[in-house]
Formats: sequence, C-alpha cells, structure tokens
Amino acid sequence: MGSGYGIITGHLVTLRRFLLTFWRDIRAGKGLQRRGGGHQLFDLWPYKADRGQEPTVLQDYKTEGLFTVEYPDERLPVYERFRVLPVLIYDDDDGNVRCTSCNICAKVCPPQCIWMSQAKGPKGNVVPLPEDFYIDMDVCMNCGLCAEYCPFDAIKMDQNFELSNYERHQTHIYSLQDLLVSSEYYSRTHPDAWSSDEEVAERNKVAKKKDQRLQKALTATAKPAAPPKAAPKPVAVEQV
Repeated sequence: MGSGYGIITGHLVTLRRFLLTFWRDIRAGKGLQRRGGGHQLFDLWPYKADRGQEPTVLQDYKTEGLFTVEYPDERLPVYERFRVLPVLIYDDDDGNVRCTSCNICAKVCPPQCIWMSQAKGPKGNVVPLPEDFYIDMDVCMNCGLCAEYCPFDAIKMDQNFELSNYERHQTHIYSLQDLLVSSEYYSRTHPDAWSSDEEVAERNKVAKKKDQRLQKALTATAKPAAPPKAAPKPVAVEQV
C-alpha cells in the first residue's frame, strides 16, 4: 500500500503541474496563441511570425508554466558574450580590412582551422592585406584565441549559430568574403564591448598603426621627380 501511495502522489503532482501550465497561459491571454509547429499544410493558428521576427522567450528563476522553447518559432535571447565563429572586421569609414595577414591567428589556433595567403602588389612586393582567408567551421572549436591574439583588432567572435546546411565540403569552409563584416555590425551586436574603455583604446591604437602603414606605403611608392633636362647646346658651324 505504501509503494502504491507514492506512485499516486507522483502522478497527482505531475497532473497538477500539467493543468497549472495551461491555466497560467489562459490567465495571461495566451491560451489560443501559436507557440510553434513550423509550416503546416493546414494550420489552425494564423499570424505566424516572419523570419527574424520570432518572439524571444526569457527564462529565469521566476519562470512558470511551459518551459519548452518552440524553436525556431520561438527563440532564447542571444547575449552579447555568446560566441560562435570568428569574423573579419572592415571599417565603414574607408572600407579597409583591418587584417594584415600576419598569420598570428593561424599560429595560435588550437585545431589549426585557419589558413591564409598574403596579397602582393603589381610589382610582386608584399602588401599588408589578405589575398585569401579561410576558416573551416566544422573544425573551429569557438575558443576565441584568434580574436584575443590579433594585434590589429581585426578578428571578432560572431553570434550567428544557424549554420546548418545540406553540404559540408565547400559551404562549411568560410572564405574571405564570407567572413567580412562591418565595424557598424559589430558595434550593433556588441554595444557594451564597443563602448568599453579597452575597446576604444584598442581602436585608437589600430587607427594609429593604419596611418603608419599608409604613410610607409606612400613613401615607398613616391618617386623623386626627375631633374629637368638641360637645353641642348648650339653646335658651331664652321664656315669655309
């Protein structure tokens, strides 16, 4: 009889939680609102949110009722320090990529999933810009060491986690164009980090280094003006 009482008590607790879950939604006016289910041929729940406009469900220690988040129709909030894959920053004011292809990120990468090649000028001289930059996202462990060690503040960790597709050999290897994001994008997704004193000091240091590289490049390419050619001397003609 004792063991049967425990089983009945457990079922009653589960039933109470089940009923209170729906009663809470009915009191909040959400009893007949769509929560999930994806695209259906026949859907009783109209007004499905568009892509990118899905409601955000905030769960904390006060959360009651339904705990299941019906992804992708519902989403959890993405916090600023959440990181997935690295991205390369380019400045909005001039469009220049901060990366100089110094190869430090590839050297400190634990799984060795970063590789690149340095760009060259018309005369074959080395240019401080990446010609190719690749990251294998299936190998990346999202550690953030590349962003931490980058001396030019060119690599940041992005928050985009929806990376699945039907092919893995080409689309999962991100090229330079896939990795480029603007500084305005990073300031929008990481407002606290962008406005921090450390970040402002780092940007000022990067801008100073950029000016130094620009002045060095201008000095190397500038050629001294050729002196004007002297006028030809008149040739004396002997009279016979």
